[in-house]
Amino acid sequence: MAIRNFTEEEVTARARKLADEQEPGWEAVMAEEHVGKDTAALRHWLQRALEDLEAEDITGLEVEADTPKTVGLE
Repeated sequence: MAIRNFTEEEVTARARKLADEQEPGWEAVMAEEHVGKDTAALRHWLQRALEDLEAEDITGLEVEADTPKTVGLE
């Protein structure tokens, strides 16, 4: 089972969503990043976002594989 590649925009959007749902929030993460204080926080949220997207993708593939194909039921 292959996991698809996600775009940078998809990962960043999910990272923003996750960071905004929890502390410190995306704006605080980016503020620290812009002054060069803490790139580890940005990497953390991007990694969590990628893991979250991959988990959704795998779940979606499993559901699709488990769904019986119906043909000719017209």
